[in-house]
Amino acid sequence: MRTMGPEHPTKTERLPQMPHFFRRRARESTDAGSRPRLLKMPRALAFTFYLLMLALHGHAVSAAPSPASDHSPDTRFAKASKDYTAGEFADAVYELRELVNNGDFSPGALHNLGDAEWKVGRHGHAVLAWERALSLDPFGTNTAANLRFARHDARVDAPQLAWHERYSTALPGGWWIAIASGGLWGGVVLLTLPRLLGWRRADWHQGVAAALFAIFLLCGPALFGTWKRAQFGVVLEDETPLRLTPTREAETLVKLTSGEMARAERERGEYFYVRADGDRAGWVRKADFARVWPR
Repeated sequence: MRTMGPEHPTKTERLPQMPHFFRRRARESTDAGSRPRLLKMPRALAFTFYLLMLALHGHAVSAAPSPASDHSPDTRFAKASKDYTAGEFADAVYELRELVNNGDFSPGALHNLGDAEWKVGRHGHAVLAWERALSLDPFGTNTAANLRFARHDARVDAPQLAWHERYSTALPGGWWIAIASGGLWGGVVLLTLPRLLGWRRADWHQGVAAALFAIFLLCGPALFGTWKRAQFGVVLEDETPLRLTPTREAETLVKLTSGEMARAERERGEYFYVRADGDRAGWVRKADFARVWPR
């Protein structure tokens, strides 16, 4: 007679084995007097997570808005506008110069600095600020009008530009770089990506790629013109001597007018070798001449 006890499978009737991972987890969770254990985070991972949280906290603290101070850009600009309206042009120049020196190279700030410099009689510095503003924003009609008036007042001509330099003034220098990069890499992607992905190359791929490469080539003269225009500088002081050699005792060839522009071809010590219109070339002190954009 068969007993009612539990039947055990014979050697040929074994139950399917549970995978090793689940057997281990089941054994750990069913041990007598024990509770299921959570997976332990590796120490290196926990330390990395801690450092990440610490860095995010520091970034949040540094990015939190701080109370307005007397040296914040908004405060300086408001004070400069108030001083300019009140006729305190020297104070407005100081605030706007500090604003620009702290990195605010916006066309608006440079334009206002030029206006304030003109009011205090520093015509060369005014032309320098307006030239910088116009190079950042060639569409600034007010800035261009101020430069025309300043040159007419000082009876100096605008600098003579080559065709590629005039071409480069149509757009800001940063725009030319972005357009050229987009044209070059866009054309490369359209020619190579279909082949890499196994797509069938369509006719429009080659047409658009050719157009993008043409845009890249059209940006070449503008980029070269922008690089050449970086040689330009402004005479800051009136009656600036143009010397034969870069020494204080050198012979004076001619006197330059404040606001006049010239190309700085090289430098030596405290002097620039410049070439103004009319092929007037010689050495000027760096204190009397400033590049539109220092290198």
